[in-house]
Amino acid sequence: MKNIKSIAWNSTIRILGLLVVALFLPNNIKAQSTVKDGYTNSWFTLLNRFQLNKNWSISNEIHNRYGEFLQTQGQFLLRPSIDYSLNEHVEFALGYSFIHVSPYKPYSLPIAKNENNFWEQVILKNSVGKVKFLHRFRQENRWIDHITTSNGESKINGRDYANRFRYRFVLNVDLLKIKDSEQSIFFAVFDELWFAQNDHLLPTDFARNWLYLGLGYKFNKSTNLQAGYMHQYDKVGINSFISTPILQVTLVKNFNFICGNNLENKYSFFGDAYRVGQL
Repeated sequence: MKNIKSIAWNSTIRILGLLVVALFLPNNIKAQSTVKDGYTNSWFTLLNRFQLNKNWSISNEIHNRYGEFLQTQGQFLLRPSIDYSLNEHVEFALGYSFIHVSPYKPYSLPIAKNENNFWEQVILKNSVGKVKFLHRFRQENRWIDHITTSNGESKINGRDYANRFRYRFVLNVDLLKIKDSEQSIFFAVFDELWFAQNDHLLPTDFARNWLYLGLGYKFNKSTNLQAGYMHQYDKVGINSFISTPILQVTLVKNFNFICGNNLENKYSFFGDAYRVGQL
């Protein structure tokens, strides 16, 4: 157990350094490349976890994302998973994502397309005082609709396969606890780096960066509501990027099927606010 805690803490120190680098990434991108400003997006997310026992659970996510604030349908995501908590510091998951992408500015997509991906995930958790840290590593295996255009008409013509790796660092802290209750107001920040990979799973290129700041209200051990701001940098071509501001609202509602146990058992960190903006 001490080794796990030591690994998680050492990883946290290293990633804090990477987070500082990520904070300056947008300025470096602008200095070296062409960056197009995207329209403000608004994203709405529902996150659920169904705790089966102290180790096993089933999770699901529903995401509805709008471009141009609320004017244009952007993306719809459905993401179920099976989760296994090894202990209070380590969790594994296998999941599936269905992603429907509609044409919306400023992305050059002639018709709607779908993506189906299967993913494997490892989460490491630790805390220092009131501050909670989370490291999420996700490997995605993606099948993406291939669009062809001929004589001005676009259609889906088969699928392309691609690999992608994502790393997220999350920091979460309670700002104010309501006396004699389970309720609290918390602050969360995360940075996530996305990398394209080749067939051997080696990184080939930077794909995206997310930086999120948000506040949440914890109603009880199973429910919280979060609102925040996220900035997205997408690589869309050689030295070409899109910078998009995003307003995000997330509802987390978890369910316990363990008879005689509290929902927030020592292995179920999702009973609290750790699951900020799972995405």
